[in-house]
Amino acid sequence: MVQTALIIGGTGFLGSAIAEELGRAVVDISVLSRGRKIQSSERYKFIQADRTNADELMKALGNRTYNLVVDCSGYQGEDAAHAVRIFREACGHYVFISTDYVYASSSETTLPIRESALTHRDTPYSAGKLDCETVFLEAWNESRFPVTVLRPPHILGAGKGLGSDQVLGRHPGIPTMIREGSGLRLLAEGQLLIQPVWNREVGLCIAHIACMEESFGQLFNCTGPDCVTTRRYYEIVAEMLNVPLHFESVAVQHFIRENPDQRHYTRHRIYNTGRLTEVTGYVPHLPVESAIRETLDWMLAHDSLR
Repeated sequence: MVQTALIIGGTGFLGSAIAEELGRAVVDISVLSRGRKIQSSERYKFIQADRTNADELMKALGNRTYNLVVDCSGYQGEDAAHAVRIFREACGHYVFISTDYVYASSSETTLPIRESALTHRDTPYSAGKLDCETVFLEAWNESRFPVTVLRPPHILGAGKGLGSDQVLGRHPGIPTMIREGSGLRLLAEGQLLIQPVWNREVGLCIAHIACMEESFGQLFNCTGPDCVTTRRYYEIVAEMLNVPLHFESVAVQHFIRENPDQRHYTRHRIYNTGRLTEVTGYVPHLPVESAIRETLDWMLAHDSLR
């Protein structure tokens, strides 16, 4: 049983949801953030440090040890190298949050995408995450550093805006665009497939696999259960707003010509989670409609407070 856990980047959108889910079972949770203001909570202990500064991180952690460490803020290989050195003798299980953006947009890719699919280093974000994965998995192979790597796709939940990460990204005006029937633009008639995951689902998955030795040294897709077209994604939003959906279609080739560095946005994002279930027994189950509802409600409330 997990008694102590540390979440690096735990005050952010994903980290806070993971803390919430872990908090249902874990007795002692610490959250590490580089925020200048020291935060207080009855449920969590807050540690202030910049995780990119190894000396500062070591000083802030002191002699603490944890059954579980969840890393939501590793973006460079050096971040992973620091973590391996600092937590080698200080944690029972280290879960690293990577991203599905490491997968390449390639005609050779078979759908749904498995963890062994081609990857790319075309953006600093994907390259940095891949470097982290490499460091962690090599540490497992060489010295049995107890790491599990998760690759979540488009993440939904309170604290982030809606958006399928294509033409408009997470544009704060999406609810208004849908209400007014103007401004929404989708690639390829909205026929690209996506498989969003609720931030709560990521937290539930981590709670399930925590300290499970079968998950050590493994890399898993971590998604929600539902695959939808981007058009259906926005239709769900429109239905919640009680309006019809209107949008402008953008041709994929036109988008690539105008944005050659964003080719990775022009692919289907659906994933095979069979290895996750086979190895750990975890089955994604939180519906996309519920995730969209929470996200939309948060956006509307947030907008009303401006």
